[in-house]
Amino acid sequence: MAETNEKPTAPQFETTKAQKFNAKEFAIGGMSYPSDLFSNQRVYGGNYVLFNINVSDDSRLLKSGSATAVQNQPTRDQRGALIGSKITSGEGVLAAAEIGALGGGLLSGNFDGTAVGALLGLGAGVIVTDATGGDLSRQQKRITAGIMLHVPNQLNINYSMEWSSEETFAFQAAAIANREIGKAVEGGENAAKSIAKDIALNLALSKTPISGALSAASGMAANPMKEQVFKNVNFRKFTFDYTFAPRTAAEARTVNKIINTFKLHMHPEFKDTSNFVFIYPSEFDISYYSGGTENFNLHRHPSCVLESMNINYTPNGAFNTFEGGMPTQINVTLSFIELAILTKAQIANNY
Repeated sequence: MAETNEKPTAPQFETTKAQKFNAKEFAIGGMSYPSDLFSNQRVYGGNYVLFNINVSDDSRLLKSGSATAVQNQPTRDQRGALIGSKITSGEGVLAAAEIGALGGGLLSGNFDGTAVGALLGLGAGVIVTDATGGDLSRQQKRITAGIMLHVPNQLNINYSMEWSSEETFAFQAAAIANREIGKAVEGGENAAKSIAKDIALNLALSKTPISGALSAASGMAANPMKEQVFKNVNFRKFTFDYTFAPRTAAEARTVNKIINTFKLHMHPEFKDTSNFVFIYPSEFDISYYSGGTENFNLHRHPSCVLESMNINYTPNGAFNTFEGGMPTQINVTLSFIELAILTKAQIANNY
């Protein structure tokens, strides 16, 4: 093979340009808080959070016309590997049959169980893909009813990986023993014997019924040869805390509408009147804006779901209302979880 002087290049990741906010695409006029969010530069500095809402294609909100979808505005594709793979009906049915076969005994040699498992998996795959119209990508549409709020006073995000300590003694002992056996063949018998003794001593101090006693008596302990092993990327969770203190009747109506919209879209709905099957709750695409442009100085989010919502109507220890019963202050905590794990590709794209 001919030699080359070319230096290896770093992996290149696709990046997304910051988007301009287009108020004409979203009906946020009735769901922005506070009412002077866009005009009060001194307090808010042109910074705000946009919550776009994506509902299932099968949602009654779309079918009844109570929610309008944004035309030519696709939802984000950062929704998890399974959804993003856009599995076809045929692929889904085949996969269900194969998994059923494995669970039914293919791996253990129980071929009767394998056949039954394959048939059950096949039947389940057909039933589910038929119910979805043959599409297993959980299709959603973004609706015009976006919510625009000020940036919360506490804004943070946590990045965390899952690692665990695992013993590697057995592997290292086998590898080193093989290496020393090779040396012994070439004339290094003494070194091989020494390694064998050390391995035997480790086993005596760690793997026998009297390991503890031997360790205490000898003052020696076995090295478990532990290493940190990477396991997983944890899904990011984050919380927004908002204090709603309406100053006018119009702001009070907006606050109620915003709260009810979050409550509505965090819940599922029944697929039909039999009430046997749920349609997933809505998803949220959350973006930070500054001066009308998406703010890439902050982290971006994959699509999220609203995992929990806490509403406190008595934050000051007493229930106070305006005329008509509207509470004078409502504290709301929104806890989201992202639907996709992050890798270097997403981090390089400002996530």
